Amino acid sequence: MSRRRWIIAVVALSSAVLSVGSGLAEGPQKGKNPVTITSDRLEVNRRLHTAIYSGNVMADDKDRGMVVLADKMEFLFDEKMERIQKGIATGNVRATIKEKKVTADQLELFPDEDKAVLTGNPRAWQDNDLITGTKITIFSKEDRAIVEGEPTKRVTAILYPKSEEAKGSEPLTPGKIDEPATTQGGS
Repeated sequence: MSRRRWIIAVVALSSAVLSVGSGLAEGPQKGKNPVTITSDRLEVNRRLHTAIYSGNVMADDKDRGMVVLADKMEFLFDEKMERIQKGIATGNVRATIKEKKVTADQLELFPDEDKAVLTGNPRAWQDNDLITGTKITIFSKEDRAIVEGEPTKRVTAILYPKSEEAKGSEPLTPGKIDEPATTQGGS
């Protein structure tokens, strides 16, 4: 998978993660499934404009084919409690959208900016391809991602070549060696 396709995969996943946060504050839409959030506990504080889900939190957005799991998710709303300004998922954060996955200790969502920031051993992968660093920032509107490292933990991308079949060539047969053609009956 090319670096560009990998970044696009990470950006697509993050845009879906961002949409969970923005979808939570919107009212029901015709023909759409609701986002379902389950947890052991929910605390809503209208004075502080917050909603905090804690204990085995799962946000499931069936329309986007996405699930976000964490120990805790906190949403900060505007004064009318109608729009999410920021979402923070902490502790064992795992998100999946279709075949793409991310994990981190913390995921911050900024719906108005279509930005997601993964910190605390962030990892993102699709199929077997993996990218890691100390911080992954995804700007979904810009189709752009920044993966940062530090001197003690550099950015690492492990990208497996796709099969020859996927490239449109004839698949290689194990044990078969391409040899030059020979002519019979002389030199």
